[in-house]
Amino acid sequence: MAADTRHPADPVTFAGGVLDRYRHVCAFVNEPGETDAVLDPFIRQGIDGGDRLLYLVDPSESAAPVNRLRHLGYDAGALLEHHRAEVRTWTETYLRGGHFDQAQMLSLLEDLLVDHDSPRIRMWCDMGWAADRADVADHLIEFEARANFIHAHHEHIVICSYEATRFDGSFIIDVLRTHPMVLIGGMLQENPFFVPPAEFLQERDPRTDR
Repeated sequence: MAADTRHPADPVTFAGGVLDRYRHVCAFVNEPGETDAVLDPFIRQGIDGGDRLLYLVDPSESAAPVNRLRHLGYDAGALLEHHRAEVRTWTETYLRGGHFDQAQMLSLLEDLLVDHDSPRIRMWCDMGWAADRADVADHLIEFEARANFIHAHHEHIVICSYEATRFDGSFIIDVLRTHPMVLIGGMLQENPFFVPPAEFLQERDPRTDR
């Protein structure tokens, strides 16, 4: 599959860093709302620059992104009407059909981000749906690794937000190893612990075909 070259090549800044070579970010937060200080400028830059916002959130929090846009002074209704902003819930995405299906979600991710004419997307994924679900941990880790193959074919920004206190240490380590960029303590940095997806999947299962 050829890389998507239809989106602008100008750099995207986020939390004191630049997202150019890698645009798949893991944001570790300690509590809801902690990221507002870095997310608000990121949203402003996107809207003012013509990008599109896409939120994947808890169904009970689906109004929060819209209210935040209003708080920042934007006409949220107009942004939604003109598809400059979109909110999708966990039940429409990660938990479609009532459970997490890795293959189904990878297919949806590709549909959302690849091979269609769209402004650059700034996608914020609240990963709280996976907390306290030990049965999905391995599938989710593999999903995060495989998603990097998709992210290599577009210039959209994808930020996966994990509330660190809700997940165990081994899971957090594996999440860290599947994201080339990481937000810790409010600062973005290239992740020295990132493992390329083919290598990561081979390490987890030697039977995996590289």
